[in-house]
Amino acid sequence: MTSSALIIDDEIGICASLEALLVRDGHRVAVANRGDLALSLVAENAFDVVFADLRLPDMNGLDLIPEIRRRLPNAQIIVMTGFATIETAVSAIKLGAYDYLPKPLSPDTVRITTRRALERLALTGEIAHLRQELAQCFGFENLVGKSPTMKAIFGVIRQTAKSDSNVLITGESGTGKEMVARAIHYSSPRREGRFVPVNCGAIAKDLIEAELFGCVKGAFTGATRDRTGFLELASGGSLFLDEIGETTPDFQVKLLRAIQEGEFNKVGTPYPTKVNVRILAATHRAADKAVSAGSFREDLFYRLNVIGIHIPPLRQRREDVPLLALHFVEAYAKKSPQGRARRLAPSALDALMNHDYPGNVRELENAIEYAMAFAPGDEITANDLPPSMRGGPLEWPRVHLKPLRAARQDFERSFVGAALRQCGGNISQAARLLDIQRQSLQQKIRELGIGVDALRED
Repeated sequence: MTSSALIIDDEIGICASLEALLVRDGHRVAVANRGDLALSLVAENAFDVVFADLRLPDMNGLDLIPEIRRRLPNAQIIVMTGFATIETAVSAIKLGAYDYLPKPLSPDTVRITTRRALERLALTGEIAHLRQELAQCFGFENLVGKSPTMKAIFGVIRQTAKSDSNVLITGESGTGKEMVARAIHYSSPRREGRFVPVNCGAIAKDLIEAELFGCVKGAFTGATRDRTGFLELASGGSLFLDEIGETTPDFQVKLLRAIQEGEFNKVGTPYPTKVNVRILAATHRAADKAVSAGSFREDLFYRLNVIGIHIPPLRQRREDVPLLALHFVEAYAKKSPQGRARRLAPSALDALMNHDYPGNVRELENAIEYAMAFAPGDEITANDLPPSMRGGPLEWPRVHLKPLRAARQDFERSFVGAALRQCGGNISQAARLLDIQRQSLQQKIRELGIGVDALRED
């Protein structure tokens, strides 16, 4: 791995030998024999690795480290000295140095240290890139919508992200409550911490306490080891409690205490565990009606509903449908091996606009995924959409009746053949398109008697 390196040392012999070693390994090298000259080079160049002597004519090397770190925050600083002590080594590392090399320098040690420093630099860059991608994936800018309602929600998300208050998100199933929660987390100061989603409705009521708070070994039958709960896992970040309305009043009491006190007891232990977590909760039920009915504790409702966000169903914001549809078309086109079906025909758009969407945004996404699989060309028409969205009364086609098993086999042969034909007979690509293992597809091809060679020729 090549890099740009800066050598700071007042001994000409060390500078010359170290420069020759690094240049021989393919690195670009600059040399400075004084601290002020080194800082002027740092101001004008982005060095990856800096070798700095601790004793310079005009300044102490320990004073130089913070200045280099301020101007080149990602540079890996390697300190060199002929007067090595544990105290100076510790001081250098605390100030931001990557490593500490005593003189005389060994060529092998220099090479190994340089390689490891560059590996660390690459890893730091990769982590920063991933964090940027993560923020782009889940930032509120990627919530799609142009309706006045959604624009208002985007404004609320911006303000909510700046605070640390708990949030209650309401809306029908499929409206995108978790996406809003993720947008809040990844736009907030807690973005460096974990976002831990928990579907309360999918956890058995007698296990939810252990899942959320954790447990110690032997706390109950089946607790064979200590277990960290979701609440502790999310400490420093955000805990998203989806379908919070499905929990029992007994559990809600313990959750309320954890939120109020910032601590909880793991199942099976009397000792409290401290946490610092932001709660983002969601429910598809009308929370105020659940409070009136007594199925949801009023005190917990007010503790969660510091900031309330309601996401309207898609049928109430139809102007968002074209934008969402295009978003999903582009997303699934990127996943397709052929990258096909990138356009929506007017007939498809009319059909999508006229649908009521009981499943909301999730139903629209599923419809686009369906159409992407069946569209024969680069354009999606109304005929490529699921039958429920094509408009008009549904009519059962006239077919030649046969045993169901034979009909299923005919359909599989046609469907698998279409996938193979679209992928030019490439089994691996077809397996990815059909979302099955390559071996499973090969077995299916043999069972159905499909000739892959003929499809490759086509």
